[in-house]
Amino acid sequence: MRLRKWIGFYIAIPIILITLIFSFNFIIDPYSMTAYNLLNIPNKFARDDRKEKVAKLYTEDSYTNMLFGSSHVYSINPLVAQKYLGGERSYNAGVGTARIEDHLGFLLYLKRINKLPKNIIVGLDFYSFNQNVETNKYFLVNDDLNFLHQTADSGLYFSKFLSLDALRASYKTLRNFLKESKEKPRFDTYGTAGNASEIFIYYPEKKEQTSFDEEMLIKGCNDVKTIKYETISQDRLQYIQDIMFLCKENNIQYTFFITPLSGQLLSKINSDSLLSSTLQRFKSELSEITSYYDFLTHNQINDNRFYFGGDTMHTTTFTGNLILARIFDDKSITLPDNFGLFVPKKEVRP
Repeated sequence: MRLRKWIGFYIAIPIILITLIFSFNFIIDPYSMTAYNLLNIPNKFARDDRKEKVAKLYTEDSYTNMLFGSSHVYSINPLVAQKYLGGERSYNAGVGTARIEDHLGFLLYLKRINKLPKNIIVGLDFYSFNQNVETNKYFLVNDDLNFLHQTADSGLYFSKFLSLDALRASYKTLRNFLKESKEKPRFDTYGTAGNASEIFIYYPEKKEQTSFDEEMLIKGCNDVKTIKYETISQDRLQYIQDIMFLCKENNIQYTFFITPLSGQLLSKINSDSLLSSTLQRFKSELSEITSYYDFLTHNQINDNRFYFGGDTMHTTTFTGNLILARIFDDKSITLPDNFGLFVPKKEVRP
């Protein structure tokens, strides 16, 4: 009799724990996967931006226009892209330290859930094509994006309420909800950081020519060349071609651009013989695959610290708007000729 009680106890406890975890995560709903917000929590927090944006794309209607890239595209307002491209819905799907496999992973995921956009704009960080730079760990553990070792069924979203990741996100969300000084989500409803989706002007009223100090330049340069960069990843170049094939197969218009760095940091890169030659090879090999816009040059925008958001690598929303103005050839905006050079695809002889 006692044995039966212990067996019942060991069976009941896991069931109770699973039920409690599911209920807690369902009520908090940190990924906003359901139509319910039982506690009226305004700000919810996924543990990483990939899970947050995957959940957003799953729960929302499909978007007409989408931006892809690393944190270097966080500040680009997708509603400005919508002004040029038209359509009713636009989203910035940029995620931190993204590689090109992230962008392909998002598109493959959108294809699986039948929500592919009509237009995409993809920002490429030249140093992320370093063969020695590993794939982001958050991409690898994301079953929805990781096409390299995909194991999960993206449709089984209720199973995610049982995950440890959801439990941690629920705890963080509830803790923030209950405390007096509340954090804001890292992204707004359009996927941009800060108030980028509210900024539509291209030039601020006041501009000042300023420079980065040496410490900031050294930090930026170390971020670019922390790992020796002499081999360009052919796998990642192939992922660009995979994106192009997917787009052509599904009638998606695509645009690629190389993200800008500050002019001072570019000078540091050009003074390093290895990085300089690698950068030129990357641009050349990219042009053998596709046309693109090259924003990694010296010009009046990149050479002015004002257009970068506090460091040598991340631009402000003003700069993001200028990038879109160049890509869409907005004649009403005055731009330096060498800001966003259009590089046509090379005709490669067989």
